[in-house]
Amino acid sequence: MEDAIRNRQVQIVFNTTDGQKAVSDSKSLRRATLMQKVPYYTTLSGAAAVAEAIAALKAGSLEVRPLQEYFA
Repeated sequence: MEDAIRNRQVQIVFNTTDGQKAVSDSKSLRRATLMQKVPYYTTLSGAAAVAEAIAALKAGSLEVRPLQEYFA
């Protein structure tokens, strides 16, 4: 996976961890994504938000609004 990131074959990474081994393995993956400026998300809620944003962007419905509009 890290080689694919370095070779620019990966555009986005979603990585959730469970257990000490997974956390240890994710450090090198996170480092590779940071060095290559690849977006890296570690939570399911973050992944869902990104997927929703990408869908809105593709549909042409992505717009900038004040935060207050979401909670008014």
